[in-house]
Amino acid sequence: MSTSERRTQEQRSAETRKLLLAATVRSLMEVGYAKTTTAGIARRAGVSRGAQTHHFPDKMALIVSATEEMFDNFATGLERLAADLREGPLTYDGFFDAVWADILEGEWFYSSLEIIVAARGDAELRGHLAPLILDLHERFELTWSHTFVAADPQIVTARVALNLMMNVFRGMAVQAVLRRDEEYFREMLAALKAILAIHVRPVRPGE
Repeated sequence: MSTSERRTQEQRSAETRKLLLAATVRSLMEVGYAKTTTAGIARRAGVSRGAQTHHFPDKMALIVSATEEMFDNFATGLERLAADLREGPLTYDGFFDAVWADILEGEWFYSSLEIIVAARGDAELRGHLAPLILDLHERFELTWSHTFVAADPQIVTARVALNLMMNVFRGMAVQAVLRRDEEYFREMLAALKAILAIHVRPVRPGE
């Protein structure tokens, strides 16, 4: 097989994997974990069952790979927002607004929520996901350390303040499933930003 043929085959394989993972996320969003099936994912992706099993032999493999990609995409997006805050294009308020919007409106949070709830009663799934969530949190904390400085680390560190922010956002997003009230969440977002501003500030250029 020539180099160009091998490259084309690798590209097709990568595209098939991408389609299957995207279909997995859509299925989780639309029908939930319990009703997500490998047959349904293959159908959504527009690929054969043979192609699906070649890349991902079972539902567990699809779910774990899709979760890993979702976490990676979200962490990468957060790192970009943090870089924009450090370098100037994004304001303090704009950073928190953008993170909240990504959680509320993006696919990653609600899809991953379906998986996390399922993992509560599934030891095998929990075992696969636990390392992924730890890796995700490590990336969050590295971002916080590069981007925020605590006013008084003896009271609240930047790491704790920003992890608290993420947990508040997740709780708000869960509530938003049944309460779509923009003003209600806008008020809470403003209060959270005001509280955080007491304890942390963005790193200044050259600091």
